[in-house]
Formats: sequence, structure tokens, C-alpha cells
Amino acid sequence: MKIPMAIASAVLLAGTLAACGGGDGGSGGSGSDYCKDLKKAQGSFGDLSSGDLGELDAAFKTFHKLADEAPSDIDADWKKLDTALDTVEKAMKDAGLKFSDLAEIQKGKMPENVDPSKLQGLAAEMTKLGSSDFTQASKSIEAHAKKTCKVDLSGS
Repeated sequence: MKIPMAIASAVLLAGTLAACGGGDGGSGGSGSDYCKDLKKAQGSFGDLSSGDLGELDAAFKTFHKLADEAPSDIDADWKKLDTALDTVEKAMKDAGLKFSDLAEIQKGKMPENVDPSKLQGLAAEMTKLGSSDFTQASKSIEAHAKKTCKVDLSGS
């Protein structure tokens, strides 16, 4: 069982999610529900970059909501991100992990219900979030958020 690999993957995931964000307002512009929700969520993306894995569950829910609301001009990028998150969530479930378990793993405690043989599969899925395709989608979402919603997801 490679607990450090799982932790590293979870931290990679948190960093990747913090670097990307929501989309834009599309036809609704900066006043759309999408842009309003993106602005509300902006602070939580920064929280992820701090490495607080306890916030991943809420972040995933936020990302799913934003993906559902994404306007057509950024929808394909959101679909890439959302599909990747769905895959990670499935791999976590298959391994017997809940989001709340990640904070414990980060502290070096392995939950009893975890299937160690499937933990490596989870790490592999999380590592895919660093792929060039995922990174490009994240960058597109970030640029679109800034241009259309006037929301800076870069953390700068």
C-alpha cells in the first residue's frame, strides 16, 4: 500500500482544481447565474491550493454545478473537467474512500474500509488530472472566466 502516493495524488488534484475554476457567463455575460456562481466559488478554489483535502467534496460539487451551468462557448472544456472528476469519484468509491477519508490519509491514517489494491488505481486516475488535455481545458476555463465573468481564477 502506497499511502504517500495517494496523498501526493490528492494534493496534485487539489492543486489542479485550484488552478482551474469555472467558465464564463456565455450569452448571459457577467450577470448570468453561471458567473454569479463562479464568483461565489472563487474563494473555495484558493482554499484547495492550501492542501486542505477536507474541502474536496464541496469543491467537486461546485465544479459539477458550474459544469452544468457552463455556457456553450466553454461547455466542451467543462465536460472534460467534469468527466475527469466523475472518474476520480468512481475510483474513490471503488477503493472504499470518502472525501472525508482523504484528510485522515494526509495525516498518515488509513481508514479500515479502504481496499489497498484499488488505492493505486485511484492514484492513477488522480494523476491523469495533470494531463495536457486536462490542463488545457483548465486554462481555457480560467481565461474565459476572466474575460466573460470578470473572475480571476489564477489566484493572482
